[in-house]
Amino acid sequence: MKRRKLAIATLTAAVLAGGGTAAAFAVQNGDGEGDRDDAAQARAAKVTISQAIDTALGAAPGTVTGAGLDDAEWEVDIHGRDGDRHDVTLDAATGKVTSTERSDGDGRAPSAQDAPVTAALAAEAAESAVPGTVTSVELDHADGPGNALVWEAEVQGLDGREHELTVDAKSAKVSTEARKASGAESDEDGEHGDGRDHDGGDHDGDDD
Repeated sequence: MKRRKLAIATLTAAVLAGGGTAAAFAVQNGDGEGDRDDAAQARAAKVTISQAIDTALGAAPGTVTGAGLDDAEWEVDIHGRDGDRHDVTLDAATGKVTSTERSDGDGRAPSAQDAPVTAALAAEAAESAVPGTVTSVELDHADGPGNALVWEAEVQGLDGREHELTVDAKSAKVSTEARKASGAESDEDGEHGDGRDHDGGDHDGDDD
């Protein structure tokens, strides 16, 4: 999960700096080659994220705080019942556990024990919102009053694009803004990727 955590942190910073739209374009348009690699990985994965989570919990009982697909492997982070944090890696094609390591973890990371919605339920909610293959879920604090717990989810959609969603860790509600941003059609320069088509076409092409 370390490489995926870095990517998620980068996207989160982009959301805070640009209000979310810029990050949505980064996820959708990417660098071309990276998007194709992600799509290929999602297609090649015979094991779903929910199956990977179940298997990982069998190897290290506890509460999952994140799971992600990386280099044809599922990497699952678990806050163990023994009080330690565990990194469990599984082959995405066979579901076989390839490694289990104890981790010092991140003392600032939120506790999944405070999240009624589990990682598996968050993945299910994300896939219901955007049909496709869920490639990552990560527990985090939302920006704003109260710093509510949310699951940041990534879905390789059936439309061939990667979508980033936010799932409330208490209600499993998928963020409306995130869904609009991830589904917005954008121009090459990103000028019209703000979902304005949802407001109707009366103002399209109006001159000042």
